[in-house]
Amino acid sequence: MPRPRPRPVTLIVTVSVLAACTTRMVRPREITATGGTGSSEVQAVVQLALTLDAAGDRHADTLYSEDALVVGNARVRQAAPRFAGVTIGTGRITVTAANATIEGRVAWVLVDYQWFNPAERRAEVGRATVICERRGESWKIVHAHSSQPLPWEP
Repeated sequence: MPRPRPRPVTLIVTVSVLAACTTRMVRPREITATGGTGSSEVQAVVQLALTLDAAGDRHADTLYSEDALVVGNARVRQAAPRFAGVTIGTGRITVTAANATIEGRVAWVLVDYQWFNPAERRAEVGRATVICERRGESWKIVHAHSSQPLPWEP
Protein backbone atom coordinates (compact mmCIF):
# COMPACT_ATOMS: atom_id res chain seq x y z
CA MET A 1 0.00 0.00 0.00
CA PRO A 2 1.50 3.41 -0.97
CA ARG A 3 2.41 5.86 1.77
CA PRO A 4 0.17 8.94 1.99
CA ARG A 5 1.80 12.23 0.97
CA PRO A 6 2.15 14.93 3.65
CA ARG A 7 -0.57 17.55 3.39
CA PRO A 8 0.29 21.25 2.93
CA VAL A 9 -1.41 22.02 6.24
CA THR A 10 1.02 19.68 7.99
CA LEU A 11 3.91 21.52 6.36
CA ILE A 12 2.60 24.92 7.44
CA VAL A 13 2.06 23.76 11.02
CA THR A 14 5.57 22.28 11.15
CA VAL A 15 7.18 25.46 9.81
CA SER A 16 5.11 27.60 12.20
CA VAL A 17 6.16 25.53 15.22
CA LEU A 18 9.81 25.78 14.22
CA ALA A 19 9.52 29.51 13.60
CA ALA A 20 7.83 30.16 16.95
CA CYS A 21 11.25 30.13 18.63
CA THR A 22 12.57 33.07 16.59
CA THR A 23 11.85 36.77 16.60
CA ARG A 24 11.67 39.18 13.70
CA MET A 25 12.60 42.84 13.40
CA VAL A 26 10.11 45.65 12.78
CA ARG A 27 9.56 46.10 9.07
CA PRO A 28 9.46 49.29 6.98
CA ARG A 29 6.59 50.01 4.58
CA GLU A 30 5.30 46.97 2.76
CA ILE A 31 6.27 45.76 -0.70
CA THR A 32 4.14 42.96 -2.12
CA ALA A 33 3.86 41.08 -5.36
CA THR A 34 0.20 40.90 -6.28
CA GLY A 35 -1.83 39.83 -9.24
CA GLY A 36 -2.46 36.31 -10.49
CA THR A 37 -1.95 33.09 -8.64
CA GLY A 38 0.52 31.57 -11.10
CA SER A 39 4.03 30.34 -10.51
CA SER A 40 5.53 33.44 -12.17
CA GLU A 41 4.17 35.59 -9.32
CA VAL A 42 5.75 33.36 -6.67
CA GLN A 43 9.03 33.28 -8.58
CA ALA A 44 8.93 37.10 -8.77
CA VAL A 45 8.63 37.29 -4.96
CA VAL A 46 11.68 35.03 -4.57
CA GLN A 47 13.67 36.98 -7.18
CA LEU A 48 12.80 40.25 -5.42
CA ALA A 49 13.78 38.79 -2.03
CA LEU A 50 17.18 37.70 -3.39
CA THR A 51 17.81 41.04 -5.13
CA LEU A 52 16.82 43.23 -2.17
CA ASP A 53 18.71 40.98 0.25
CA ALA A 54 21.95 41.27 -1.74
CA ALA A 55 21.55 45.06 -1.77
CA GLY A 56 20.95 45.16 1.98
CA ASP A 57 17.59 46.82 1.34
CA ARG A 58 15.34 46.55 4.42
CA HIS A 59 12.27 46.43 2.17
CA ALA A 60 13.17 42.76 1.70
CA ASP A 61 11.79 42.24 5.22
CA THR A 62 8.27 42.99 3.98
CA LEU A 63 8.34 39.92 1.72
CA TYR A 64 8.54 37.61 4.75
CA SER A 65 5.78 36.61 7.16
CA GLU A 66 6.12 37.71 10.78
CA ASP A 67 7.02 34.16 11.81
CA ALA A 68 9.30 33.27 8.89
CA LEU A 69 12.25 30.98 9.52
CA VAL A 70 15.28 31.60 7.28
CA VAL A 71 18.30 29.31 7.33
CA GLY A 72 21.47 29.92 5.30
CA ASN A 73 24.40 27.50 5.41
CA ALA A 74 22.97 25.82 8.53
CA ARG A 75 22.53 29.11 10.46
CA VAL A 76 19.32 30.92 11.29
CA ARG A 77 19.38 34.31 9.55
CA GLN A 78 17.20 37.11 10.91
CA ALA A 79 18.52 39.92 8.72
CA ALA A 80 20.39 40.45 5.46
CA PRO A 81 22.26 38.70 4.08
CA ARG A 82 19.80 35.85 4.49
CA PHE A 83 20.91 33.67 1.60
CA ALA A 84 24.03 31.49 1.57
CA GLY A 85 26.98 32.92 -0.34
CA VAL A 86 25.58 36.46 -0.50
CA THR A 87 27.49 39.43 0.90
CA ILE A 88 25.86 42.84 1.18
CA GLY A 89 27.45 45.49 -1.00
CA THR A 90 28.21 46.02 -4.63
CA GLY A 91 27.46 42.48 -5.74
CA ARG A 92 24.47 41.41 -7.79
CA ILE A 93 22.28 38.30 -7.91
CA THR A 94 21.37 36.28 -10.98
CA VAL A 95 18.83 33.47 -10.81
CA THR A 96 20.13 30.63 -12.96
CA ALA A 97 17.21 28.23 -12.50
CA ALA A 98 13.86 28.33 -10.73
CA ASN A 99 10.93 25.96 -10.44
CA ALA A 100 7.74 26.84 -8.56
CA THR A 101 5.01 24.46 -7.45
CA ILE A 102 1.69 25.72 -6.11
CA GLU A 103 -0.82 23.69 -4.16
CA GLY A 104 -3.72 25.72 -2.83
CA ARG A 105 -2.44 28.62 -0.72
CA VAL A 106 1.08 27.16 -0.37
CA ALA A 107 3.91 27.33 -2.90
CA TRP A 108 7.49 26.21 -2.88
CA VAL A 109 10.23 27.46 -5.15
CA LEU A 110 13.52 25.69 -5.82
CA VAL A 111 16.03 28.27 -7.01
CA ASP A 112 19.69 28.23 -8.05
CA TYR A 113 21.43 31.60 -7.97
CA GLN A 114 24.82 33.22 -8.43
CA TRP A 115 26.13 36.24 -6.58
CA PHE A 116 28.81 38.29 -8.34
CA ASN A 117 31.02 41.06 -7.02
CA PRO A 118 32.94 42.45 -10.02
CA ALA A 119 35.07 44.78 -7.85
CA GLU A 120 36.43 41.81 -5.87
CA ARG A 121 36.34 39.45 -8.86
CA ARG A 122 34.37 37.07 -6.70
CA ALA A 123 31.43 34.80 -7.46
CA GLU A 124 29.44 32.48 -5.21
CA VAL A 125 26.72 30.01 -6.09
CA GLY A 126 23.81 28.98 -3.94
CA ARG A 127 20.67 26.90 -3.96
CA ALA A 128 17.52 27.67 -1.98
CA THR A 129 14.15 26.20 -1.23
CA VAL A 130 11.62 28.91 -0.45
CA ILE A 131 8.16 28.14 0.92
CA CYS A 132 5.51 30.81 0.41
CA GLU A 133 1.97 31.14 1.68
CA ARG A 134 -0.81 33.16 0.09
CA ARG A 135 -1.91 35.76 2.65
CA GLY A 136 -4.65 38.04 1.41
CA GLU A 137 -3.75 39.21 -2.07
CA SER A 138 -0.01 38.55 -1.86
CA TRP A 139 2.49 35.76 -1.32
CA LYS A 140 4.66 35.85 1.81
CA ILE A 141 7.82 33.84 2.43
CA VAL A 142 7.29 31.62 5.49
CA HIS A 143 10.49 29.59 5.20
CA ALA A 144 13.69 29.76 3.20
CA HIS A 145 16.63 27.41 3.37
CA SER A 146 19.75 28.05 1.31
CA SER A 147 23.17 26.49 1.05
CA GLN A 148 26.22 26.42 -1.15
CA PRO A 149 27.39 23.27 -2.92
CA LEU A 150 30.32 21.45 -1.40
CA PRO A 151 33.62 21.83 -3.30
CA TRP A 152 33.43 18.32 -4.74
CA GLU A 153 29.85 18.69 -6.00
CA PRO A 154 29.20 19.78 -9.59
